[in-house]
Amino acid sequence: MTLALLLAVGLRLTGIRSREIQYDDAFSIFLARQDLGNIIKGTAADTMPPLYYFLLHFWQGLNDNLVFLRLFSVGLSIIGWFIAVDLARRMFGWRTGITAGILLAISPLQIYHSQDLRMYALMLAGQLGYYWFFYRIFEEKQDKAGFWVGLVLSGVVAMYSHALAGFGLIWGNVYLLWKKRWEDQIQIIKAQLVIGLFYLPWAFLLPGQIAKVQRAFWTPRPGIVEIFQAVILFHANLPLKGALLPIAAVFSAQLFFVVLWELWKDRSDRSAIMLLNLILFGLPILLFVISYFMQPVFVTRVFILSSVMYSIVAARIIVLRWKRGIGAFLLGGFLVTAAISLPSFYTYAEFPRSPFRQAVEYLNLPQNRDVFILHDNKLSYFPMRFYDENHDAAFLADEPGSPNDTLALVSQQAMGIYPIEDYSRIIREKERFFFVVFRKAVQEFSERGFKHPVLEALSSQYIQLSHTQIGDLDIYEFGNRP
Repeated sequence: MTLALLLAVGLRLTGIRSREIQYDDAFSIFLARQDLGNIIKGTAADTMPPLYYFLLHFWQGLNDNLVFLRLFSVGLSIIGWFIAVDLARRMFGWRTGITAGILLAISPLQIYHSQDLRMYALMLAGQLGYYWFFYRIFEEKQDKAGFWVGLVLSGVVAMYSHALAGFGLIWGNVYLLWKKRWEDQIQIIKAQLVIGLFYLPWAFLLPGQIAKVQRAFWTPRPGIVEIFQAVILFHANLPLKGALLPIAAVFSAQLFFVVLWELWKDRSDRSAIMLLNLILFGLPILLFVISYFMQPVFVTRVFILSSVMYSIVAARIIVLRWKRGIGAFLLGGFLVTAAISLPSFYTYAEFPRSPFRQAVEYLNLPQNRDVFILHDNKLSYFPMRFYDENHDAAFLADEPGSPNDTLALVSQQAMGIYPIEDYSRIIREKERFFFVVFRKAVQEFSERGFKHPVLEALSSQYIQLSHTQIGDLDIYEFGNRP
């Protein structure tokens, strides 16, 4: 158990200093710096509840160093790890608990969100806490007031962490319905009503947030490709380059098929495995179906809870089928997929996690320090602003109503960060200025037979003095014509 814990902590701390941030991380940091009133305004205009930003606000007040900020998510991830391991132990014994601890320790999906400055580790801890108390109350018959309080508080934490967290809390009801335990069903509904009462103040803001999701989310409607990607992400990290991708895909498909086959063979088992299966399969299927009635929400990070239940189910199969060789195959497969994908995860430095620190260092060279920087969009501006808030810089507004138009005006006001509509007015009197753009954006226009419109306009009005490539960031230097 101790070795599994050390493995979980060690893999979550690896690369915590060197791994790049992205726009979403920087958004969390800037919003969490505000007072609680502005955080509420900023999140109300966005798509998520405010609890994560509240907690990050107080954590950030201790130290705003990036490593320290990430330790908050690491801590939440380890809390979730402990809850999941103990749940597996209580359901199936210590061997399954320790095996689940190993699988969750090396899980690329869990490690990813343990370093992200987003709300997913908090949501997962809340959801896992909810089911831990659910199991203690309804399966271990520990009908204690403290456990009911814990179940309600865990549910409230989950609900105030993510707008879609509630979809992960309904499977206990389905489980009790399946087993025709009507009195227990009434009890859990009462507890959920209490959770709803705590959530009621925020529920009034849900219609506006749902409208924002409908308008601004860019995820595609799920199909076979998205389902297969989710299967891969249960075992390996994406993206992968070269031969690593097909290797990870083949191993992931084989592992998933073996787990499905073993579950099918034991389909008559009406023990706690049924509850795990409902969460494992029911949550993704529900989000898949919903995605055809509203803006798609079939995103693996939203059903991260299912990946934990998948690891517990796989751990149980590994223990039960070890002597037949199936367990060894499964454990080896999980180790292989983690081993081939984690190095890529730790060293990945492309969109949306481009080498922003390196770009900031270049723009802070003595000859560049006082030169204005124009960013093509918020996706490069926010991370680079985090590393250097003193440089004179601005970013262009998203096209209104486009899938990229996700930074609400109220969120801008809460953070005091605004895009610019007319860049020509700002750069007109600048002797020199830089334009930062993702190479991917330039290539997308080129593939359609066009030149990047801002780059084309700047090239026609100003003299291009230099072009520096840092990773997948293109930094153009322009000067006024004589």
